[in-house]
Amino acid sequence: MKPIHLAYTVAQRVRVLWRRAIGVRTRGVKAVVLKGDAVLLIRHSYQSSHLYMLPGGGVKRGETPIAAAIREVREETGCRLTGAREHGDFLTRAEGWSDHVTVVIGSTVDEPVADGREVIEARLFPMHALPPNVSDASLRRIAEIRDGRPPSGEW
Repeated sequence: MKPIHLAYTVAQRVRVLWRRAIGVRTRGVKAVVLKGDAVLLIRHSYQSSHLYMLPGGGVKRGETPIAAAIREVREETGCRLTGAREHGDFLTRAEGWSDHVTVVIGSTVDEPVADGREVIEARLFPMHALPPNVSDASLRRIAEIRDGRPPSGEW
């Protein structure tokens, strides 16, 4: 493991313990980024690195979910997110604290490049041929969008 990835791993563990201890509520975004019939998935360096997930992150104070999704996608993959719109809002306790997540849909014409720090892989996959190790929440969001269904209540 590279030193930068070790640092992200340690920082993530400390952040998780702190948030659980004080009962923090967070606001985040996940982006379903489409390029034709392909969807952008990433693997993190610091947490569940074996799983592909949708790109995303925290919403900063005064930032809209769409602006946060545009920023996070650009920071993590170098892709410009266009035509962004909200798909749905979800509440999850998957990390051990209350997290409100807005899922944003948009498209890109760019080829993804992992930032090499937080993200170790960023790839486009055809929606009909996803890898077997995609997180459950990401699979649900992709299926909703692929099949034209409204967001379910389950994260």
